[in-house]
Amino acid sequence: MLKLAGFFCPLIGVRMTHYRKPPLSIQAQLELLQQRGLVIGDAANAKRYLQRVGYYRLMGYFYTQRVPGSDHFREQATFEEAISLYEFDRGLRDLVMEAVGHIEIAARTVLTYHFAHAHGAFGHLEPRNLTFTEQDHADWLTGVESEVTRSKEAFVRHYRDRYTSPAFPKVPIWMATEVMSLGSLSRFYRALHNREQKTVAGEMQMAAPVFANWLHVTSVARNVVAHHGRLWNKELGVSAVRPRSAGWSEREAPFAPNRSFFLLLLLRKLLGATTADSRGWRGRVDAHLSAGLTNEVRMISLGAAEGWQEHLLWRE
Repeated sequence: MLKLAGFFCPLIGVRMTHYRKPPLSIQAQLELLQQRGLVIGDAANAKRYLQRVGYYRLMGYFYTQRVPGSDHFREQATFEEAISLYEFDRGLRDLVMEAVGHIEIAARTVLTYHFAHAHGAFGHLEPRNLTFTEQDHADWLTGVESEVTRSKEAFVRHYRDRYTSPAFPKVPIWMATEVMSLGSLSRFYRALHNREQKTVAGEMQMAAPVFANWLHVTSVARNVVAHHGRLWNKELGVSAVRPRSAGWSEREAPFAPNRSFFLLLLLRKLLGATTADSRGWRGRVDAHLSAGLTNEVRMISLGAAEGWQEHLLWRE
């Protein structure tokens, strides 16, 4: 049994405890899981996943099989079920990233085109062209210029080496948007003046307030996927706005707007304004979900509901 050494911290008025758990060998990790009631059908394969995926990451996929409030597992809980869920989630991340890539490129292109034609190559340097506060504009611009400086793109090096005014890392907006993060792009869109927001959103076949929110949700999802975080049971930390158009109300689409199934719905909608084959993507996601949502726990954790396959927003 591990011993915990505690002490009282007067500054915050709580008893502090040192973390003293030692690292465990792969064999010890396997034995600990077995001691807690997990059935391991293929020990060699289980060791391979512990070696290459990691005990701590896999714990998120063991969660549904654990006894609530306990480290022990339910009867008939298996390592293989956790692996199945891990692989399902990995495939889901790949499909989400594919969609995000198409959406990100389309949003960059449309936003850049309209902003550049309205305000010129360096219009983003002028606070009056955006609705940021002075400080927010300075902070956003500092972040963008940092992204430009870190970029290894040939066009960025060409500007740096050839042009002196405006001085690098100030670059034309069509260069800046190519290297800025999706989060920076989302902030840029939200800072556009209302007229320009409507123009960009119109090309993306969305209402401006909804597109602003969905672009932000997309950037959050991209960060989760880029860091290989779980999606199947993820609360994204931001809720998607429901469009006012038919089919999206809470009554018509009873899917949690901060869960992954709603994310899939909005990604499919946004894909319609890109060069992607949105129906083909939907078909592959459909097949992946149908194979992976093998029980009610998985379906609910994803944010889906019975009959999701035939829902109007998914089939249209």
